[in-house]
Amino acid sequence: MKTIRQAINSQLKSIHPRVHFLKPSDTAQFPYLVYTIEITDLGDGLRMVTLDVDGWDNKDDTTELEDLMTSVKNALNRNLIINDNLFMSIYLDRQLALTDDNPQLNRRTNIFLGRLYER
Repeated sequence: MKTIRQAINSQLKSIHPRVHFLKPSDTAQFPYLVYTIEITDLGDGLRMVTLDVDGWDNKDDTTELEDLMTSVKNALNRNLIINDNLFMSIYLDRQLALTDDNPQLNRRTNIFLGRLYER
């Protein structure tokens, strides 16, 4: 999992400097990305990946957040070579506009599904 996290983190940081795994720090500046990864072993060496990338911002105008999430989609909706032995084919499954308990925050989510392949 660590290797996959590092690859995803690197991809996300190539488009935005403020990227967090699982939860943001208490001092995180907006906008920022938070991602989670779930890996399911389907047997016979096949593993499914679910990647959830949330974009958060505190501006009334959501244009910057929408553009950021489009960049996330473009950066991850493809095949990723993790290392010499690990490859991931990943695609965008869903895009969601979610509301938060705090009405001053805007949240957008991209959910990706993929397969991990090992040599």
